Amino acid sequence: MKLKINLKTRLPMILALLVGVALGVGGIMGVQKFILPASTPSTQAGNASQTKQVGPLVDLGEFTVNLQGGSFLKTSLTVEGTDAKADTLLKSKVAFMKDKVNSVLSNKSLVDVQTPAAREKLRQELINNLNEVADNKITDVLFISMVYQ
Repeated sequence: MKLKINLKTRLPMILALLVGVALGVGGIMGVQKFILPASTPSTQAGNASQTKQVGPLVDLGEFTVNLQGGSFLKTSLTVEGTDAKADTLLKSKVAFMKDKVNSVLSNKSLVDVQTPAAREKLRQELINNLNEVADNKITDVLFISMVYQ
């Protein structure tokens, strides 16, 4: 059995395929060059200066509290200090910070922890309360894990 390949009928399909591939590759390259310009060294230098410096991280551990209304919350927290000097102070105040966290969390309801906006509000409240015992050396509170029911 011989297969007969008719080049005249296949040639337009092959050319259409090649033109399509060329247009696709050219389109992608055009988008990358003109619409999404690559970062230049001056742009990268500007981004580097805007990058936030991370302070020392102090793990406060895991907290399990009963929320108002009968629900419970289990979360792990880490605090970020302002600078290297804050690390020693924060580590010496861990017990006081844990007490503050328990006080704040146990006065919350399930609604106060469910949405991202509510968690952000809780984060700010924790930062404010923890800074009372940490001499304003805390810049952020990180929720490492959070489970509620």
